[in-house]
Amino acid sequence: MIMGLDGANPVNLTNHPASDMDPSWCGGENLAFVSDRDGDLNIYMMSADGANQTRLTDSPGADFTPSCSPSGGQIVYTSTADGNEEIYVMNADGSGQQRLTNDSAADNFAAWSPDGSKIVFVSGRDGNSEVYSMDTGGGGLVNLTNDPGEDSTPAWSPNGSQIAFSSDRNGSWEVYLMNSDGTGTYPITNAGAIDRAPSWNAAGSQIVFRSNRDGNDEVYRMISDGSFQTNLTANASADGAPDLEH
Repeated sequence: MIMGLDGANPVNLTNHPASDMDPSWCGGENLAFVSDRDGDLNIYMMSADGANQTRLTDSPGADFTPSCSPSGGQIVYTSTADGNEEIYVMNADGSGQQRLTNDSAADNFAAWSPDGSKIVFVSGRDGNSEVYSMDTGGGGLVNLTNDPGEDSTPAWSPNGSQIAFSSDRNGSWEVYLMNSDGTGTYPITNAGAIDRAPSWNAAGSQIVFRSNRDGNDEVYRMISDGSFQTNLTANASADGAPDLEH
């Protein structure tokens, strides 16, 4: 689905009987997404109006959670092609698929820095889910969160100074901000529900996220300091995986 920033005029872009999910804007004119329409989870690309839906991956495992680079020329994603969840990168046409991580723990939820030089992702390699950063070639690994709680779904701010992420470190899943080096962490939601999957707008002034605070999963919008939290979808069905146009 695509909708206005106020939640108005939602449009079904894929209109397929299969499950389509995890949309990610690619360069403003295209969207990467995940679908099981061919039997297992693969990554597809389509135009922003839903036309030209094309499969990009066809691995022996599941491919999911795509994130497009700032230029729109590459996509990082998670794949189980080698038996467990690892981070891969490919060109936006599906060529040049390359594994970036190689750990027995699950690695997932990868996202680019705004200058395209770093990738943040989630890994359980230290015994619980933490947010890590690495170079685009897979080196320079840094644990940014290093907390006994579970941390997930990171998203870099457009100016590169902060990373939004979700964590249950205080007993419920909330959205947090931290500096890009992992310092200065603080919560910006406090609903006592499950608030996850933050995504920034291009100006860095607003964040959308998923929350079940009203009884089912809805997409919310807030100012990036956590104020003015507003339900955008307000639908009886589950809504999630928001991604603001960059």
